[in-house]
Amino acid sequence: MKLRAFLLISFCLAAPVMAADIPEVTLDEALEAAIQNSTDIEAARIQLNQAIRNQNAVMTTFMPDISANAGLSTGAVFPGVDGTAYGMTETLDSTAFSGLTVTAGASASFSFTGSMITDKETRSLEKEAASMEYQSAEKALRQTVVEAYWNIAAADISIENAHLAYEDAVRQYESADEMYINGLADELSLMQSEMAMRQAELSVKALKDSKELLVSAFRNITGIEGEFTVSELPAPVFLSLPEAAELSEEYSASTLSIRTAENMLAAARNGVETAKFSVYVPVLTASVGYSYSGSGYSSYKGVQSGYSNTGNGLTGSVSLSIPISSMLPGSSGDMAIKDAEDAVKLSAVSLQSAHDNLDETIREKSISIEQNQENLILQEEAVTTAERTYELAEDAYSAGLLSADDLSSARINLLSERMNLLQMETEHLLSCYDLAFVIDIDISELQERYAAEGEISE
Repeated sequence: MKLRAFLLISFCLAAPVMAADIPEVTLDEALEAAIQNSTDIEAARIQLNQAIRNQNAVMTTFMPDISANAGLSTGAVFPGVDGTAYGMTETLDSTAFSGLTVTAGASASFSFTGSMITDKETRSLEKEAASMEYQSAEKALRQTVVEAYWNIAAADISIENAHLAYEDAVRQYESADEMYINGLADELSLMQSEMAMRQAELSVKALKDSKELLVSAFRNITGIEGEFTVSELPAPVFLSLPEAAELSEEYSASTLSIRTAENMLAAARNGVETAKFSVYVPVLTASVGYSYSGSGYSSYKGVQSGYSNTGNGLTGSVSLSIPISSMLPGSSGDMAIKDAEDAVKLSAVSLQSAHDNLDETIREKSISIEQNQENLILQEEAVTTAERTYELAEDAYSAGLLSADDLSSARINLLSERMNLLQMETEHLLSCYDLAFVIDIDISELQERYAAEGEISE
């Protein structure tokens, strides 16, 4: 169309030359930067590493406590000091060396309790919980970054459209000014053209200010500094979705929310087993120890004693403790079991609630996508009508049949309809991403699998 061709040429001429030198940040690069910059992700990663390390050390549960000790002592008594020599206490007239005294020992102890039976499963479930916590933090961050990135891309398009409208308003003002000088237009028409130009200029500034706020928030999330551009906003893809119940049935088992709730239920059931084993299984304690001591090599007046073992022995013990009191009704052990059983019931309720929430969320997102698609069709028609109206207004203005104020109104209406279309396209894109986010698949997979006929070429 005539208008589109002119706007495209105007934009190309008006686009800053240095824009080509500004590096582009892709969505994948933004996501990677945000993950590296996020303290929440780092904290979740540390906790996951701790859980993995704890699971890998599961065999330490059954390892005995082993300790070893050793000692070495010696001494000397100098002349003129009371000391012992040859078994007698006297004032020594020569240095007496008391020789060496050596002690050594080793011990090992082991205790077996009922909770050790479920320790492996407990550590595994804790690692799984930490893993899903990390995935949840990363997933939430990804959603925030994607929305921020696409909003910046949408802002770029809005600024381009507003800038094109401004260039057009400048052209109309220059034309009105020339006609006024030649006596072909009155002062009111010139003032109206000037006002329209100023309004268009303010619109560009307002949109640029809004983008600056978006970029500032984006920098805080990703840590990206310096000037950058973003990729173009993806084109909207119309979807033909199945019933919400069908989507829920297909994807619920793999969603993070359901897997988290299932893991909590499994952990609660494991807690019941742990509580029961802790109460009903006797505590076995065993220990073994070895000790050694020896002394010798003392000397007095050149006479040196030999070395001899003074102690050498092995000890061991085994005990079995039966927690009878914990088996009584109302005891702490009995209460612990009942509390653990209640935790299972609560986790089961939470799992059912997670399923219900997922079903409702999928239904809401599906309805939102359908409504957005219907609105998009109507808005595309509205933009086409506004474009045609503006073309006719331009022709009428050139022929002197329309005032500059009326032409400005047509221009503003066209810009408004385009802005509305852009907003709806962005909302549709985000609503599709929200649905993909809920069922834990990539948006490209959602679009490829459920694209309406003719939306994606094979």
